[in-house]
Amino acid sequence: MINNNFGTNDFEQNKLLIKIAQLYYEENKTQSEIAKLVNIHRSSISRMLKTIRELGIVSISINYDLLPDIALEEKIRKKFSLKQVIVVPVNLNIDNDNKNQIVCNVASSVLLKNIHDNDVIGISWGRTINYIVNSLKNDNNSFANITIVPMIGGPSGKIETKYHVNNIAYKLSNKLKSKAVLIDYPAIVDTAKLKIEIEKTQHMRELNQWWEEITVALFSIGCPAISKSSIWYGFYGELFQKVTDKNIVGDILSRFYDKSGKELDTPFSNQIIGITLENLKKIPLKICATGDSEKINSLIAALNANYIDILVISDEIADQLNNYSI
Repeated sequence: MINNNFGTNDFEQNKLLIKIAQLYYEENKTQSEIAKLVNIHRSSISRMLKTIRELGIVSISINYDLLPDIALEEKIRKKFSLKQVIVVPVNLNIDNDNKNQIVCNVASSVLLKNIHDNDVIGISWGRTINYIVNSLKNDNNSFANITIVPMIGGPSGKIETKYHVNNIAYKLSNKLKSKAVLIDYPAIVDTAKLKIEIEKTQHMRELNQWWEEITVALFSIGCPAISKSSIWYGFYGELFQKVTDKNIVGDILSRFYDKSGKELDTPFSNQIIGITLENLKKIPLKICATGDSEKINSLIAALNANYIDILVISDEIADQLNNYSI
């Protein structure tokens, strides 16, 4: 607030500040123009504008009513300590798959804006990641030394080739004019003993090295609550029938977790070829996208466990997250 108990010098100073505020905020004068008008050096004008805001001579507010999603994004970002949230408007009357495609179209732009030279991009498998890569338009961007790396092996059940992590990695590398490292193993091998033997191979040692160098991770979330016809069930095949833990709310990269996001032990935990959730946390930038509101509990658990940095979601899911009490 302005000090009303001032002497002559304070009075003159506040008059000058108000004059500068009028010139800058009401008459749209530049700082250089103001400096000439009041005969003060331009660098002083910049400092005085800061003082004007600090004293409350000028109060700046944003009218979020014009773009309500921006306010919602900020609320969710703060609630879950995220780096960025992007809320995508969708028609509630369309099915979840179409909602997901709309969200993924936006997520492809978000991914592109967060890629830099020398990045190692780790990716997951599935419909959502496939949609993101298919939607990506890279006409004007050129990156140097980008590498695409699968963070998980291939399917144990049967899914369409287009959802396979190697196929997605190859497509993304073509769009970014980069190279892809492919994975020769399934996500879940037959026995824990076999995994131990695989870990000894040169290919697996190279993959482990790449996983340590990932700078950007792109993934979505699996959820036991989704339709039985989902490719999620196709990926795991009969393996999921062995999972009886009722505490499971979702999975990321075949690592199942409870409502707090804590990784749970499953009959095939020691057979997974892929990065762990703890290693996922260490990746500098983790991007997750979903437009499927059925995954809300899985998503909340992942957010609470800090597995996500940038979140791209539908406005339907955003409303659910906003109403959730931590």
